[in-house]
Amino acid sequence: MPDPSRLFIRALSGIWGNGYWVTWHPSARYRLGDVGTAQGPGLVPISSLDEIGITSSQLAPTTRDELTWRTRGGVSVTYKAAGQAGGPFAALADAQAGALVEFSRENALLVAYRGLTEHRLADQPLLARELIERYWAGTWELDWCVISHLVTAKSGTVLLAGEKGALIEMRAQATLGEAPAALADLAAGVRGARSSGLELELLGKQVTPFFRVLRLRRRFIRGIEGVYGDVRTLRTSANRPPDVPTDVLEEIRESPDAALEFPDQPTSALGDGTA
Repeated sequence: MPDPSRLFIRALSGIWGNGYWVTWHPSARYRLGDVGTAQGPGLVPISSLDEIGITSSQLAPTTRDELTWRTRGGVSVTYKAAGQAGGPFAALADAQAGALVEFSRENALLVAYRGLTEHRLADQPLLARELIERYWAGTWELDWCVISHLVTAKSGTVLLAGEKGALIEMRAQATLGEAPAALADLAAGVRGARSSGLELELLGKQVTPFFRVLRLRRRFIRGIEGVYGDVRTLRTSANRPPDVPTDVLEEIRESPDAALEFPDQPTSALGDGTA
């Protein structure tokens, strides 16, 4: 079977916007301002801006009700209302509401998120200066990334079929009242009653499906080193300038984007798609 990370990331890449990483594994939880390194197709947090002592404010969050995606022609959903009898349901009592999700092919995917909110860091000029100063001082590494944009969901469901004919029967919580009536309803107040043939099954709350990272721009660092020499060598040099040169700080203040970049998710780490 193809690598599930490859299937999942390729399916959802670009859905939220260009440059956003798809969280793998879907159960991973991130925080705005997390600092980490790219390993495989994901980010491994090692600290945070707060823990390092960097203060960065946030912009007002933006919200979106729901997001759903499913493999076209590969997923069917049958909904059941409370009190409805018969049909294809085997694990739900007549008095229970829920849904049956069936997959007609291997690797078919269903994703549903509810209660989405995006948070973003502000003060990029200040952040760019902080990162350059710490890199110059040797307390920030070039491969470190910061989560600058984070999408959270109050609840989410991710289902990936491991074989043709995979299925899951889902029970709606009594608090939902009416039966699920749309894909987005499968992201809120449901839990699995029975399943078979699934490669991946996530029914979770407070998940972080998408994020974007920034890091020091490689070209900018090469420009500094072209003038002043290798920064790592300068850190141990007896005649090393104690502070970041003024012309570098002025360039950052005028154009913080010159010092920061938003790298794409490293898809090369996903391999060739085979298990």
